[in-house]
Amino acid sequence: MKLTTVFTVVAAALSASHAQPVNDCWSESLGFPCCPSSYCEIVKTDSHGSWGFRNNEWCGISTDCENISDEESTEIVVGNEEDIVVIESDSNVEDNDVEDEKNKFVSDIVFNIKDNLNNEKIVNVASLEDLDLNVDGYHFSGAFEDDKYTKFFDFSNVTQSNTYDIFLKYDKREQYTKQSGIDLTGYVDSLIERTTSFIPYWNKEMFKGTWNYIDGVFLNSVINLYKKTNNEKYKDFFIKYVNYYVSEDGTFVHYTADGVKTVDNEMGWVNGELDTVCESKILFDAYEMTGDKRYLTAIEFTYKKLMEMPYCYNSPNFWHKTFYINQIWLDGMYMYAPFLARYALLKNDLSILDDIKNQYAFIHDNMRDENGLYHHGFDTTKTIFWSKNNDGKSENFWLRSMGWFAVSLADILEYYPEGENKEYLKSILEELLNGILPYQDKTTKMFYQVIDRPEEIQLVDKFYFSNLKNSKYGNINTFVSNYVESSGSSMLAYSFLKYGKVYQNGGNFEEIGKEIFEAVYKHSYKNNTLSDICITAGLGPEVKTYRDGTLSYYLAEVVGDDDAKGVGPFIMAFIEYNY
Repeated sequence: MKLTTVFTVVAAALSASHAQPVNDCWSESLGFPCCPSSYCEIVKTDSHGSWGFRNNEWCGISTDCENISDEESTEIVVGNEEDIVVIESDSNVEDNDVEDEKNKFVSDIVFNIKDNLNNEKIVNVASLEDLDLNVDGYHFSGAFEDDKYTKFFDFSNVTQSNTYDIFLKYDKREQYTKQSGIDLTGYVDSLIERTTSFIPYWNKEMFKGTWNYIDGVFLNSVINLYKKTNNEKYKDFFIKYVNYYVSEDGTFVHYTADGVKTVDNEMGWVNGELDTVCESKILFDAYEMTGDKRYLTAIEFTYKKLMEMPYCYNSPNFWHKTFYINQIWLDGMYMYAPFLARYALLKNDLSILDDIKNQYAFIHDNMRDENGLYHHGFDTTKTIFWSKNNDGKSENFWLRSMGWFAVSLADILEYYPEGENKEYLKSILEELLNGILPYQDKTTKMFYQVIDRPEEIQLVDKFYFSNLKNSKYGNINTFVSNYVESSGSSMLAYSFLKYGKVYQNGGNFEEIGKEIFEAVYKHSYKNNTLSDICITAGLGPEVKTYRDGTLSYYLAEVVGDDDAKGVGPFIMAFIEYNY
C-alpha cells in the first residue's frame, strides 16, 4: 500500500513575514477562554471583538489575527494519489457533531449583559425562553437599554444570529428582621387629611363617584381604629364620608368628578355586581353609632340588590357580576358574605347563615387545589376561555384572592353562634392558613403575587401591557419578575392574627401573623407610603381576553402605592397587632 500525506499548514506560521499572534486573553473577563494564539478562524464579531468556536465553546480571538486572511493557508501533498491520509492543524479539524454544535451557536441570540452588581458576561441562547436572569439573593427589577436604567429593553424584534447589549437591574432581597414600636396612626391621619371631599386619596384605580368596595375597605379600617382608640376624629371622618354617598333619606348618591351631585339609587349604586355590596357592611356600624335610620334604608336596598343576583349553574353561589356569567371568584365572598351575615343577625334569620356556610362549602369543594391553595376563579359550566384545562378553574393562584377569602372567613366567624356551622368555617380557615404557610418567602416573610411561583421571571408580551394601560413598560415585550405583594400579605397577616388571638388555643398563628405584618412594614412601608400593591386584577370577561389568568397577566397588572386594597388590610392587621 502506498501512503500519501496531505498537510494543511497555516502559511503565517511558516512565514518570517508574520510574527506569532499575541493572545491578550481579553475574553476571560467576560467568562470565556481565549483561543490558542495559532487559531484565527473568526466565526462572528461583536462590540467586544472577534470570536472563534473550539471544543464546543466560544473563545476570544487575538486582534493580531486580523492581519491573517483565510487565503494564507496551503496544502502540501506527499506521495501518490491512493489511500490519502489528511493531516490538518487542530483548529481546522471538526467532526460532524462539533460542526453541528458550531452551527447551532452561530444561529443563537447573543446578549452582552451588564448589571448593577458589576457583573459582565456574554450569554448565548437558542430562544428568549432560555435566558436565565435570576441571581441568588436578588430580585430582578428589569432589563434595560441603557446603563442608567431609564428605558426597558424591548425584546419584540430580537432575532437569532444577532448580538444585543442589555443592562440588568437587581434589588437586594432584604432579610426579615423583627420590628418594634410600630404606630400607623400618623399614616391613617395623613390619608384622611389628603381626602378633603368625596374624591378619596386612597383610590388609585379610577374615580368611582358611587358607593364602592374600595372606599368600603378603607372606611372599615378607620371605624375599627375608632373602636380601639375612641378617638373621635376617626368617627367624625367616617360618618362624614359615608354621608357623601348616602343621602338623608337613605338614597345612594352619584358624583361626577367635577362635583355634580345626583341623589338617585340608579346612579349611586352599581347594579349587577357583588363588589358594591361590600361597602354596605359599614352601614351597620354607622347605624349603631348614630341611630340614623337612613342607614337602615340603605341596608335594605343593598339586601334587595344582592338577592337580585343570579345563582351559578349547579351551585348555591352568586354570579360575581352579571357579565361574569356562572362565575365564582374567591374575592366575592369578602364582597358580600360579611354584609349578609350581619343582615341575618339584624333580622334574626339564622337560615341566612346556613346559606352562607353552604356557599363557602361549595368553594372549598370545587376551588381548593390538592396543593392547599385556592384557584382565583371557577366557572360552573366549565366553558370559560381562561380555564386552560377546561375544568372551570383559573390557571394560577393569585395572592389577593386568597387574602380576600381568608379575611372574609376571619370576619364572618364572629357573627355565627357556636355550633356545627361555625366549627366548619373555622376548620376551612385553619386549613387554608396552614395550606398557604409553605409558600411564605423565607427571606422577606411575605407572599408572592402569584403564590407558588416565587421570583419567577416571565417574558410578558406587549399585548398585556398595552391593554392594561401599564405605562411603566409601554408597548413592548420585556421580562418581569414575580414579586412579594403587600395587600395580599397584609390580608393574611390580619387573618392569622385575628384567628390566632380569638380561636386558636396554644397555637402559633398569632406569632405568624405578627411576623407577616412586620415583614410588610419593613419591606413595603417607607416614607409614610405603602408600596407593592397590585392595583387591580380579574378574569375576563370574554371581550377582555388579556385578563386570562396566566402568569404574564398577573405580572402585567399595574403595581402602585397607597391604594385602599392594600392600605385597608395593612391598617386592620396593625389594629390586631397593636391592640
